[in-house]
Amino acid sequence: MVYALEALQNMKSGEILEVLTDCPQSFASVPEEVVAHGHLLVCEPIKEGPMIRFYVKAK
Repeated sequence: MVYALEALQNMKSGEILEVLTDCPQSFASVPEEVVAHGHLLVCEPIKEGPMIRFYVKAK
């Protein structure tokens, strides 16, 4: 999540970042961090086998 938050700081408002992870705890922690930093989760996390995809819109 640290790298995703760094990337979001360098993005323009409205740009979308795809975050990929295989960490089960991220299913809860990524949405919490996204909202806490003022960004927007575009859709529900997408689980594909062990991989989880998040789409985050920069503030």
